[in-house]
Amino acid sequence: MTKRLVLSMALILCTVAVSVADVQIKKLDDTNVEITFTYKDDAASEVGVIGSFDNWTVPGEAMSKNKAGLWEYKLKALVTDELQYKFYNKGTWIFDFKAPDKKDDGFGGNNGLIVVADVLAGAVAGGGKPGAGIAAADPYAAKLNFGMFTYFGSKSSFVTQGLVDKTKKGLETDTTGLMGKSYWKIGGTLMPGVTAWFEMKAFDSYQAVWAQDSTGKVSPELPAGLSGLVFGLLSNPVNYVGGGMPFLNSIKTGLDTPDLVWETGYGYAKPTGHSSVLWETLEGRDAGNGYMRFDLGSSHTKLGAGTLAATFAPNMMNGNYSLFSWASYSQGDNKLEIQYDMKSAEAATLSKIFNKIYHQDILLSGKAKALGITFLGQGLVNLFGESAFTPKANISGETKVSWSAGDALGLTGGYRFTGSSAELLYGDNDSSESDTLGTKGTQRVLVNVSGRSSDRIKAGLDSNVTLTTADLASKAAEVYAKPWIETNLDGVIAKKASLNGYAKVKYNLKQGYSYAASSSSFIFGEAGAKLNVTDPVPGVVKGADLYCGFNNWDDYKGFTTVIAALRMARDVGAEVGVSVRTARATDTAAMKAQNNLLGFTVGGNWKIPAPEFKTPLLHGAFVYNMDPYDPDNYANLLMTDFVPTGGQSKMDGKAQLRLFLKWDF
Repeated sequence: MTKRLVLSMALILCTVAVSVADVQIKKLDDTNVEITFTYKDDAASEVGVIGSFDNWTVPGEAMSKNKAGLWEYKLKALVTDELQYKFYNKGTWIFDFKAPDKKDDGFGGNNGLIVVADVLAGAVAGGGKPGAGIAAADPYAAKLNFGMFTYFGSKSSFVTQGLVDKTKKGLETDTTGLMGKSYWKIGGTLMPGVTAWFEMKAFDSYQAVWAQDSTGKVSPELPAGLSGLVFGLLSNPVNYVGGGMPFLNSIKTGLDTPDLVWETGYGYAKPTGHSSVLWETLEGRDAGNGYMRFDLGSSHTKLGAGTLAATFAPNMMNGNYSLFSWASYSQGDNKLEIQYDMKSAEAATLSKIFNKIYHQDILLSGKAKALGITFLGQGLVNLFGESAFTPKANISGETKVSWSAGDALGLTGGYRFTGSSAELLYGDNDSSESDTLGTKGTQRVLVNVSGRSSDRIKAGLDSNVTLTTADLASKAAEVYAKPWIETNLDGVIAKKASLNGYAKVKYNLKQGYSYAASSSSFIFGEAGAKLNVTDPVPGVVKGADLYCGFNNWDDYKGFTTVIAALRMARDVGAEVGVSVRTARATDTAAMKAQNNLLGFTVGGNWKIPAPEFKTPLLHGAFVYNMDPYDPDNYANLLMTDFVPTGGQSKMDGKAQLRLFLKWDF
């Protein structure tokens, strides 16, 4: 959606500087510009800016504190560039709401969008001349922007132990071929106030050139596979790689007026998500059979001293006639919101929507701040058409109270009750996440404390006690604790450096309970540390991250990993890691013999300096008995805190060699 912007311009000699909220653009000459990103977060120990300019490679370009205390990064770009970006902080992707423009990110959110030529043209649209001072910008002209997420290359998979006799170790080819994924995205303004977003799946598949199954049967044989490869790439490459015809898999369009904001989407398009006071009540999910969304326009959001917001969205995202809707009123730090969602049993006849309703959610949430204390509360009532209502099953709620003295001391306490049938129709029901309603049939008491003893050290303890509602008589409870520390090592081992660490433990009070991994009621489940050093070797290595992790949650094996990620000069990156997979003392001799003790990974990438081809990323990696990379975006590490996501089972007994080119803009 195009924004109406007010841009300031200071023209000094031949230099043009444009200020757009957190982005400044300085014109260096007729071809080149310098873009300065700034971000404010006093509590953050590290922040990056990530985007199409670095192929969305985590953790992005490291920002540093400027004299004003803001995180800052300067990027050289071309006048013809169109850049998308977000800020990145410890696994959290942050949209810049004050960006010059925005573009649908395909995941129910938006990326910041900088069309350099448009911003520069807007800055002088008011007739500004050198020394003329501030000039107001005209709105951007209506236009569509093309984007693409594509990777294409080769993947060879191996087994590192026998398929039948797993005590036999080695390296045997399992399959080799071409892998590729390509989604083409077009989005922007069709005309003033009218937005559109389209996504086409060009291909997303793997084509084997040679493969064998568990019995040793080979299909295709190498000659047949190679001939198919040559013929496919020469005659119908998209169909060959994708295993089928390209198709339009997502459509989203909308109209933005002062009175009403309207949006409709289909296929894999995602409506903008919604987080209430405590829970994510509309997570980024596919539109499926479609939705129609109406939001209150900007001319009606002002109510007294506060702000009113309302959404009404009939849809068929769940296959049946359904609805998500909410209304909220906020004033300063205070907010009150009500949400109603429902799913009908009817999927064909509109007049029968209310004959039977499968699922209804009624949510009420509030936020208030007084005397420096923040109060948060959220409640849920589930109504199911095929089961009777009982409070223990159908009612859930959570409260949190927090207080802080700046960054010096922070306290949070909370209580959550989750009904035995609790479920959000559109929200996030993953009980492992912090912004969900929790595990069904449980109660949780939470206490978090954090404090900063000096400019060097910040530490805290996240803890909770979880009880099973149906088992309260036995006074069984599981205690969880995560002590953590963040240390600032600037000037100690390098000009800028930090060392962060944590541990996770659980203790179950239920009589006779024993964790399989520890054979006791106590388990040391996880520990991790991360060392970050900026510019450790000037002119050669711009940044280095060292991850050390110990994952002990698995019933049968412990998993220790050490991974180093380097960001080097000339847009080169590298990753190297080793792992040790240890069997439990209680495992049988056969299980110990089958264990794959050692693993390693070696990978690297290079951002090819070819702006005329959108600066693709060349990435290659060999992973053996471990794989710390993101399977949806192989160029990025996928970590949970400081341990690889997926634990010890990911790539256990397997290996892969991957080499591909990637575009993401």
